[in-house]
Amino acid sequence: MLKKERTSGETCNAGEAAGVRPNDPRFSDSEKALRADAKQNREQILQAAHKIFAEKGLAVPISEIARQAGIGIGTVYRHFPTKDALFNAVNISYKQELTEEARALITHPDPGKAFFDFFFRIMEEGFTSRAVRDAFRIGTFRVRTATSGVLLDFQSACAELLTRAQQAKAVREDIEVMDLIALMSGLLMAIDEHEGVPNRNRFNQLLSIVCDGLRYKKQAL
Repeated sequence: MLKKERTSGETCNAGEAAGVRPNDPRFSDSEKALRADAKQNREQILQAAHKIFAEKGLAVPISEIARQAGIGIGTVYRHFPTKDALFNAVNISYKQELTEEARALITHPDPGKAFFDFFFRIMEEGFTSRAVRDAFRIGTFRVRTATSGVLLDFQSACAELLTRAQQAKAVREDIEVMDLIALMSGLLMAIDEHEGVPNRNRFNQLLSIVCDGLRYKKQAL
């Protein structure tokens, strides 16, 4: 049977040019190695970006992230064409982490404690991390039209924690998950900074006021 000849518009890939077919073990090992290197580079970039964004916020240059990751700036741009794309990837990873924690708390025997532990965890990280404050400031947690993906997963997990706490009479019944996220955003944006350092006393005072407002109170007869 005659082999089909390659037309003038077709090209061969590197594996074919070397006489290596896709099902050849040499081809597979090479491809796996490349994929592993790319994955490792991406993880190094995300780890470095998470650390530096937390310390310095969105103003940090990509070159500093590349140095922290120990790779070339060109490699960073191959994975993330813009700084916004990199910040978005860090945000996605952070939302996934929070979602897993929220889901783990859903079965906690004390729904009220589970809710407030989770709330305090986010607020405390927001106090220490510019990246978290920036994420709330630009509204990445407050999109009401989320229909799928990590944001919907995060909102759904928060809603379940909130509902269980409300059913246990630990949290007032007249708020929804988007109200909760709006409160988180407002509190983090209200943090005063002096010479780049957030005001801990003011933060604690505001956090206490917000939590007191969230707690369930029996109606007076």
